[in-house]
Amino acid sequence: MPEIAMGALSRNGMLLLARRNSERRIYPDRWSLPGGHIEDGEDAETAMCRELLEEISVTPKRWQLAAKFVSQAPPEASATFHVYHVDQWQGLPQLVGDEHTELRWFTAAEVEQETELAPSQLGEILARLAMRGSGED
Repeated sequence: MPEIAMGALSRNGMLLLARRNSERRIYPDRWSLPGGHIEDGEDAETAMCRELLEEISVTPKRWQLAAKFVSQAPPEASATFHVYHVDQWQGLPQLVGDEHTELRWFTAAEVEQETELAPSQLGEILARLAMRGSGED
């Protein structure tokens, strides 16, 4: 089963999400976190750092594992996801390449209302992270 590493950047109680390109085979045009497949010989943290640099031009400086889960829906997208909460980074988040079409900061309330998260398990994880960052936890 493939393994995916993702980074949830947070600031002032908000989380940065990326809208997947509508041409993507899995989860097209859905909001998600920047990240991608863990390559052979790579650990999840290294993959998350590499993917954030490749996709949004930031280098994580401080992070912690927020969640690890298996998603089996849709079946062709079954994977183990490693979600890291990144609260310090270097660089200004910006789109790189064509994997995503938009970056946007979401509040905890906006994350909870978003019905098109990919994968769907991200909703609860991200809402919890956003609330922690806003001092509501």
